[in-house]
Amino acid sequence: MADAGSGGQRGEGPVSDWTRIAVSYCQYDVSTVPGETGMPIYTVGDSLLHLGGPYQFTGFCGTHTGRIEARVRVLPGPPAEVKGGWDAISEATIWSPRGLLSLVGLMGGPPNALTDVAVPRGLIRVRVHARDRLHETVRTDDDPPERHELHIWAVTEESRRRTVLAGPGGRVWEQKPSTAAEWALLSLVPRPSGRAAMLPPPYEPDDDDDDADLDRVTVVRHRPTPVEIPAVVLPAGDLAIRLDRVDDETLRWTWTTADEPVFPDPLVTLPDDEPSTVRLTSGPAGFTLRHEGVRGRDAFALGVIWDHLLDSPGSYPWIETLRRQAAEATAPTETYRRRP
Repeated sequence: MADAGSGGQRGEGPVSDWTRIAVSYCQYDVSTVPGETGMPIYTVGDSLLHLGGPYQFTGFCGTHTGRIEARVRVLPGPPAEVKGGWDAISEATIWSPRGLLSLVGLMGGPPNALTDVAVPRGLIRVRVHARDRLHETVRTDDDPPERHELHIWAVTEESRRRTVLAGPGGRVWEQKPSTAAEWALLSLVPRPSGRAAMLPPPYEPDDDDDDADLDRVTVVRHRPTPVEIPAVVLPAGDLAIRLDRVDDETLRWTWTTADEPVFPDPLVTLPDDEPSTVRLTSGPAGFTLRHEGVRGRDAFALGVIWDHLLDSPGSYPWIETLRRQAAEATAPTETYRRRP
């Protein structure tokens, strides 16, 4: 994981005070775009955080319904070491188009101290620390309050979610990489008006948070065992992704229209007009994939897609959903054509 260059860093911001937030169902929400929805929880995550999309993740508490204490610390770069005194630590990368982050309990509104906290614009790494995660049925007056602390710093690479310290007795969640990959691909493909919506329209920045001035980023994935990326065309409904071989370690990723579109009114708008570069190298620690030159808002989805493609080559779980949507869109057209 790389930290941002000096041009994108800032000094450590003030540490917010410990603030009480009301939680329910053992959850709270961390978001850089409030209200933006994504993947359901229980798809990608561990016992402390579950990723929901480019802008959001869900944090997990021991308290089912009640109050916990939380605070945010913005750092100039990655921490040199993992501090002790915590029961569980996990981290993930999210996209911050506005340079603001909010922590919201699922009961009531967000506390002012944890609303629109100033963070770096662009990709940020968030490390969540938790301790004293006790359910209220076993908590006593002598127990300290449950506390969650978020450490945040700027990065230029989207790297995989990581469990730094597994909590005691934490539940091991089943990962669903194919479900996540389906969501990710469909979130990137624009949806014409009239098409059945599996997903809400993708978030588009407004004048206040336009990210066109932000540098493109790199998606990084590691595997300990050999992996291969063939030069292929990945199907994506009316669109396709071309992976063209450049040399032994390098391919070019290009969005294009499909030779045989599936919808009656074929989609022609591409998710990204600029080609990007995919590099696969080997070293003592295994194999590293670097997908360079991607838009920051697309980095999460592309990382999820690569997680699936590297482990299940040749499997495209989004195809059936796109075919079903195409069939539903085609049926009314055929009915109209057959009318006398």
